[in-house]
Amino acid sequence: MPPIGLSAGSRHLPDADHLLHRLAAALALPGGTLGCTHPVRAPGPILALSLSLPGPAETGAAYDRLAGGLAAELGLATAWQDARTGPPEHHEGAAAGAAAAALRSGRAVLFPGWSQTTGTLTVGELLDRTAITRTVALGGLVPEPTALLDTRAHLRPEWEEDDLLLRLMPARGGTYVPFDIPDTHPCCGGRH
Repeated sequence: MPPIGLSAGSRHLPDADHLLHRLAAALALPGGTLGCTHPVRAPGPILALSLSLPGPAETGAAYDRLAGGLAAELGLATAWQDARTGPPEHHEGAAAGAAAAALRSGRAVLFPGWSQTTGTLTVGELLDRTAITRTVALGGLVPEPTALLDTRAHLRPEWEEDDLLLRLMPARGGTYVPFDIPDTHPCCGGRH
């Protein structure tokens, strides 16, 4: 099923992440959904968004809600198959987001298991509980499944080939933390 592309012309990752979290809440997205950010030129540099839902019924229902007013409420343009809605100046960005998602690229904000990955867990538990298929630390080191990971409640894996890869960096006490750090000025009172 083709993904839904979205764009509000966001230029900063925290803004794009925030929009995806708002969409997840407003649409009550099913657990198998991937919500990604994609750096694109449309025509200038922006972060497009995409939603890849588990099946055609879920995708159609989400698009209908978006086209029915939710996208306008959030200032988003949407692109799904040949349909476009929202501000015309963001149509190109939305289409670029859909195209990037179709190629399995981008940085995942929403992915199967993301909401159950807070606190500290082992790398093995992370791989078992989520759609993340691989981890790698700075220097190409692959952490052992028993290595501890402090998630910081902020996991942002990236598509690399056909893997959802989480990049890590070493931290104190032999633990790891995500390489993608949370915004130092969290939105929504730090709820995500």
